[in-house]
Amino acid sequence: MLAARRVFASIPSSASKAYSTTAAAQISKASNGVTVASIEESGPTAGLSVVVNGGSRLESTKGAAHFLKNYGFKNNANRTAFRITRETELAGGVLSANLTRQSIVYSAEFLSGDAAQFAEVLGDVVSNQKYQEHEFTDVAQQTAAESANAAASAEAAVFEAAHNVAFRNGLGNSIFASAASKVNNAAVKSYAAELFKTGNIALVGAGIPLETVQKFAETYITAPSGSSSVPAAKYFGGESRIEADTGKSHLILAFEGAPLNSAEYAAAQVLRFALGGEQRVQWAAAAGLLGEAAAKLGEGAELKAFNAAYSDAGLFGIYASASSSGIASAAAAAAEQLKAVAGGVSEQVFAGALAQAKFAAISGFETRLDRLETVGTQALLAGKYTSAADAVNALEQVSASDVAKVAEKLLSGKATTAALGDVYNIPYADSLSL
Repeated sequence: MLAARRVFASIPSSASKAYSTTAAAQISKASNGVTVASIEESGPTAGLSVVVNGGSRLESTKGAAHFLKNYGFKNNANRTAFRITRETELAGGVLSANLTRQSIVYSAEFLSGDAAQFAEVLGDVVSNQKYQEHEFTDVAQQTAAESANAAASAEAAVFEAAHNVAFRNGLGNSIFASAASKVNNAAVKSYAAELFKTGNIALVGAGIPLETVQKFAETYITAPSGSSSVPAAKYFGGESRIEADTGKSHLILAFEGAPLNSAEYAAAQVLRFALGGEQRVQWAAAAGLLGEAAAKLGEGAELKAFNAAYSDAGLFGIYASASSSGIASAAAAAAEQLKAVAGGVSEQVFAGALAQAKFAAISGFETRLDRLETVGTQALLAGKYTSAADAVNALEQVSASDVAKVAEKLLSGKATTAALGDVYNIPYADSLSL
């Protein structure tokens, strides 16, 4: 059957996809230039994913990536969409698609003996898609529904706005097509032609030997050779204020963060958990310094840190949500806590944050689909596999002083703020005494 995987619709929670699980993985190249990888896994079921480098980051027509994600498993030169759905159901498989700022992922899970059938289905998505005009209507309806669902979440909306302010284009492109998007079928087809090249594609198998995955890539992926040029991300910072009737008011206070695999990324992860703000025990108050600050504010106030990291850039910040009368106090508390950790963190806070960061690195991606996407992204962007052990080792090198230095560096840069709701009562960045 077809399963709609959720495109990213909220602030990142506990972990980042820089880290994979404890399963061993191998990476190689097929003769046609497609990157191939295999994740060690036993059992009667298996999985395959085609991971395409690009996501919303490389689109020239805003929203095209969202449409392209939803074009997965439509009519192609070998099968109709109806046949794909019917054969998948008869085989007991599941097909899905996912979109991030840096990749589009098409996946299949199935009984191990059906691997070749689903490898062909996935290969057709990036090699033989028809992009017919009549199908575009269905794709547009699905895309509009997903965008409307995301827009209904104030947290998702303000997070997207913050990225747009921070990076403008590239990583600033939203993963959701807006109602104002000028996307037509020709634009989607053009973006597919730009992305679906062998140098941009990774085929990753879970529970399938590397040699078999390589054979599948060489047999079923017939995309043109080449790869897309990815302009370096540039951080700008700035301010966005969106008046909306959202009930509560929402604010993101962010700064230029650390890229994945950078020397400062592990320290930034520990800082993110030191600040905290997420509920870790059912019915208990939110954890971390921000959780304590939010509890003092009352009135349903929420404060939580995030660390959105990409291959060559990052966005680190705090999300604040409160009533119109309480949002100014919440914003001030967010700024106060960030400045406080720049002055140092206690041994107890550091130990707890380090443990939480390790837990996130090890257990944050336990599903097969996340393993496939993580390893595929690593293979394309870094050319190597970063295991959970590697992640934990990097975290163990972090000291409390490293965490304070990262916080201090964040505050020395230009802020990014995105406000949504009753903007009359939401403070401007220059009023927060950063």
